[in-house]
This record gives sequence, C-alpha cells and structure tokens, in this order.
Amino acid sequence: MSDSESTPSRDGGPRGSRPGRRMPPPEDEITLMELIVTLSRGRGLIVLSVVGIGLLGVLYSVATPSRYTAESKVIREAGEGGGGPSLPSGIGGIAGGLGIDIGGGGSVGLSPASYPEIATSREVRLAVARDTFYFPSLGRRTTFVDYVNRPPGTLDQILSYTVYLPWTVKGALGSLIGSGQGKRSAGTDSTGTLIYPTEEEEKAISALGEMVSASVSESGALEGGSGLMTVSASSGNPGLSARLNERFIEHLRTRVRELQTEKTRRNLRFVEKRFGEVKQELDAAENRLVQFLERNKGVLAAGSKPQLESRRERLRREVGFKEQLYSQMQKQVTQTRLQLQKEQPVVTVAEKPAPPAEPSAPNRTLNVVLSLFLGGLFGVGATFFRSAIQSQEDDGEAQEQIQEVQKAWKPSGIAEGVREELGIENDPDGSLTQR
Repeated sequence: MSDSESTPSRDGGPRGSRPGRRMPPPEDEITLMELIVTLSRGRGLIVLSVVGIGLLGVLYSVATPSRYTAESKVIREAGEGGGGPSLPSGIGGIAGGLGIDIGGGGSVGLSPASYPEIATSREVRLAVARDTFYFPSLGRRTTFVDYVNRPPGTLDQILSYTVYLPWTVKGALGSLIGSGQGKRSAGTDSTGTLIYPTEEEEKAISALGEMVSASVSESGALEGGSGLMTVSASSGNPGLSARLNERFIEHLRTRVRELQTEKTRRNLRFVEKRFGEVKQELDAAENRLVQFLERNKGVLAAGSKPQLESRRERLRREVGFKEQLYSQMQKQVTQTRLQLQKEQPVVTVAEKPAPPAEPSAPNRTLNVVLSLFLGGLFGVGATFFRSAIQSQEDDGEAQEQIQEVQKAWKPSGIAEGVREELGIENDPDGSLTQR
C-alpha cells in the first residue's frame, strides 16, 4: 500500500477517494431518516393510542368526585408555665401541718412541636367523629360515625361489584374470617367512661385520618418555640370541609389543655379535697367550743374552776389553729386555680377555615395531559415494536425464534414447562412418570 493510499485526506477518508463522498453507514446503524419513516408508517397506531388513552383519562377525570380542601392557620403557643404544671411555692410551708406529700412539679413533655401529631391523634379524631354535621348528600344532620356506616346506595353497590370488585371480595373474605370473633361493642369502666371505640367508630376514625392533616411551616416560626401550623380538611363538600376543620381545632384545644394541665388539675383536686377536710375539722372544733361554753357558762363566769378555764383555752387554741389552716388552704386553692389558668396552652386561629371556592382534586387538566402523553409514548413504543417484528419476519432464524416464543406461552407450553421443572416426563403411552 502506498503512502498516498494510507494517508487520510482532509475530509476524513483515505487519499485517493473521491472528495466530498462519505462512507456508507454500517448495516446495524439506524439513521434518523429511518426513525422518521418508521414513525410515519405507524402514524395511525400513534393517533389511535393517543385518542384511546386520552379518552380513558377524560372518563377517569369525569368519574372521579371532586374534593374540596379547607385550610386554616393556627398559632401554637405553650402555657406560661412552660409545660411544667406545679403547685404554688407557698403550699410547701403548710404541707407538714396538713400531712400533704405533694412532691415537686414536673413537665409532661408537651411542646408546640407535638401539636400536629395531637391534632391528628386517635383521641381527637374520635371526638370529631362523634360530632354532628350537615351532610348535603343525605340532606340532614347526623354524626360522622353514622354517615360513614350508612347503608350503601344504588351507585355504590354498582361500583362495588364492578370497579371495586377486588376490594369487595377482600372485605367479604375478611368479614367471613372474623365472623367467629363476634362484633366488638364499646367497652366501659365502672364510671361509664368509654375504654375503646366500637367498630363503627374505628371505621370513622380511619376515614378521618385520610381527610385531615396538619403540618408546620418552617418559614412561619415565631419566638418562644411557637410557630404556625396548617390544618387541612378535605371532603366532597366545601361547607363540610370547613366545618370539619373547625371541629378539629376545637378538639385540639381541648386535648392540648388536658395534656398540658393534667398534673396541675390532679393537684388542684387533691388540695380542694384537703381544703374540704380542713373546713370540716374547723366546724367540728368550733362546735366543741360552743357546746363547752354553753354547758359551763355559769361556772366560767364565777371563775372558780381553773380546770374548766384551761379546757376552754385549749379549745380556743384548737379553733385558732384550724382557722389558720383553713385560711392558708383557701389561699392555696385560689393560687392553684390561678396557676392552672396561667398554664393553659393557647391555640389561636390566625386564619379561619372558609369553604373553598374551587375543588383541590382531581386536577382534570393535568390528568388529561398526562393521559395524552402516555398515549403518545405507548403509540410510539408499539410502532417500533411492530416494526421490529415485521423486520424479523424476513429472517428465517428469527421467525423460528418468534414461533418458539409463541408456542412456549400457550397453555400447553406453560404446562410442559412446569412438568420439566418438576422432573415429570411423558411416556409414549401418554402417562406421566417421575424422573
């Protein structure tokens, strides 16, 4: 080979080749023009895929019920006591005289950071589920528990045995398996307080868990460890969503107050009980003194009985001591009640929930656009797949491979594959034998 033949020319080809002429592409290389031609030949399939899947997206958007979300902004603030309910300091001075062993104050570990979890807790959801709301679909007011457990309508029954058939079968099997355990009713203690909810209430609690959420905005942080919290409630009616949001905030206040002041309220009950006992002791001491003075009025006036005078002074000292204890206990009860009010956590509504004007879900425009996009992708993929199959049909070896794949996935081919895995062979007479 000469130097002129081996040295490449300026256009990238070997010297001696015609200038401006490129080398032909390899046979396995797909050019852009071939891609365009393939897509052009499958234009009908692409259009049908876009239209078909797009129609499915439109039907899904129309059939899906609208959801309205009502939001509210809540300012989370801890009580003045910082979460540490305790008795006033002065009560320790009379604890020994009254036989009171109260112990030191402590914190229940509740902070504004835990408000979102409390807002969606089972206790709050159960309280909301027992509230009464107006349901436009029913045209009347009823509890949320009764609404969730209402008999299914005609449309619901049709959907249960068509679109939701797998879930209907699953629920029926679950009821059949659990039928031997019996239906659980609400348990109560000796005071009549509910210990756990009924099955109907459990269903309502689960439904509310999917309808209500609470989140904290990092940008809304305030001083003192407090901050803004967003409470969202979703339902099929804008007015119902706003009402659910309001009730969740109200029961959040109640629940936080119970948790934050539990120890102080318990101590207050104890002090009030002891205060009542001291009052009874004071009344008894005063009655003894009055009775003693009435029985010995004439003798004490004469002044001739030192023992009676000593007894009178002792009864007076007892009454004075009881009066002092009574006055101190009365003061401590008042101080403890004031302390309880100071420790009340504050849940202030910065933005009240209002019935939303527009539905929050589903996003019908986005659903249609996504369905059209998926239809286009499916059409393009199906076009290239069909083109690849057609190109292989001209190759004899490829044709045999296609036939082998088709045969393998027929019912008889699948059964044969299972027998091969199990080591079972067919005898000439048609019987099966183990290897």
